[in-house]
Amino acid sequence: MANKGYDVIVVGSGIGGCGAAALLAKDHGKKVLVLEKAPHIGGRVASYVGKGDKVTIDGLELDSRGFRKSLADSRCWVSYCEPDLDTMFNKGLLDGYTFENGGHGLFWGNKSRVRLFLDHLGKPVDMPVNTGLGYVDAERNFEIHQVEPRKPYPWQTEDGFKATLSALKHMGNLSMEDCAAAMNIDVQTWLEERGLTENEEAYTYLKVVMACQNAMAEPRMAPAGDFLGYMAMARDIKMNLHTGSVATMAEPGCMAIPLAMEEALNEAGGEIWRSTPVEEVIIEDGKARGVMVRNKEGQYETLEAPIVICNIPPKHIFNVLHPRHFPAEWVDMLQNKFWSPGLLSALIGLKQNVWEQYGVDERSFIWMPGIIQEGYIGAVDMVMWNMASCAKRAPEGKRDFIFSTALTDKEMRNPQKVMQVIDFCMDWFKRTFKDWKENVEYVLWTPSDEAYGNWRPVGEKRPDIQSPYVEGLYFVGDQYGERLWGGGVDGASLCAVMCVDTIMVTDLETELYPPYHRGIPIGATP
Repeated sequence: MANKGYDVIVVGSGIGGCGAAALLAKDHGKKVLVLEKAPHIGGRVASYVGKGDKVTIDGLELDSRGFRKSLADSRCWVSYCEPDLDTMFNKGLLDGYTFENGGHGLFWGNKSRVRLFLDHLGKPVDMPVNTGLGYVDAERNFEIHQVEPRKPYPWQTEDGFKATLSALKHMGNLSMEDCAAAMNIDVQTWLEERGLTENEEAYTYLKVVMACQNAMAEPRMAPAGDFLGYMAMARDIKMNLHTGSVATMAEPGCMAIPLAMEEALNEAGGEIWRSTPVEEVIIEDGKARGVMVRNKEGQYETLEAPIVICNIPPKHIFNVLHPRHFPAEWVDMLQNKFWSPGLLSALIGLKQNVWEQYGVDERSFIWMPGIIQEGYIGAVDMVMWNMASCAKRAPEGKRDFIFSTALTDKEMRNPQKVMQVIDFCMDWFKRTFKDWKENVEYVLWTPSDEAYGNWRPVGEKRPDIQSPYVEGLYFVGDQYGERLWGGGVDGASLCAVMCVDTIMVTDLETELYPPYHRGIPIGATP
């Protein structure tokens, strides 16, 4: 058993962990080690590139079996595919395609928190956004519309459109203090208190927007402040779904983000150890002392550091932290009361533009809400996008077609509920677009039950970044920090900055981010 000293050890290589590590090494000269149990970095951010009859991720070359195992490392799996996965790999049908595990929401593109973060590290990555908005009206025989900016929505009545604009204007005029005050109530309650549920058409539209941004289909489960923050900032950031606000990334996909962070970390003298699971964070006399790891040779090793940062989702932190060091009610809340929004996503390889026949720009972000109304927590709302039309993610002359919908973690682990959604979407696709067999090369559906992290119950605060129970123990990720709002890559990028500011007593958050990207204003925390 060897003793090796570091200034900081980070457990987990998600966006928050890699980001905090890079900042501590680059900006503050700290000796930083990141430990990752999987053979690739990125946590839930995992993207793949087809190369012949294999796919690659983070330098690894995987066959169909290795691909399944890699998906499992980021809580994702294959639920349905055409043809079967082995045939898909053997025939090289994924060759030249870049795709994500379970889908990722990258809001605001090159104006986002994560892009500003990468700019600060000197490692910018281009994040092009959608161009235009489409809408498939499931309630009216699945009519397909290209939504024109500043024009009435063709699926709504005049009254419905006026009510929708009024609600959007109301939310667009909110201050960040207003959003902070809504953190402890759910979206449904916030809307009802302001009479914004009275017009059914407007209410339905707002629910779809919420599900898209928060990956939560049920307004009573979604903290209002997190949803309203995105609505309030649209005015100042000068972006929306019409002009473009949802981003994608060219090869190697979203993996480019943690890889850029690692590059900055390595240049500053830090490092990441892959395939190195942490067995336990060592805590003695109420202080973090380091970690116990199992190295690649299967031997146990002690690594010492006065600061340990856990980049593990709240429900899973007690895999490396012994519960005896924390209040029982806190452990119970994180393990049993936190829940997860999941994403069910499909990647379809296409030879032709299927949207042209309906007059829809294939670069549009396309909504199809309310495809299934009963039997789920909230209506099932589908979003679609040809990401390869906005970034190099498909072979020359070909396209990808993305389906994605939000379900709860429990729904995502129910094979019958998952297959009901898949069957519906597949049937709709085949009925709607011509020449299915000639145009479609493959279909790959991948559910993820924790795609958008572990969310607190409405009314509970997020666990704070600095542990009040163990000295030298910190948390980073898209659901840590009482001032944090948002989630996913967006939230993790902010949390990384707030974590380093907390450790080093600095204020990079103010220097790096405009007001609408910062955490809940100090003094406004509900």
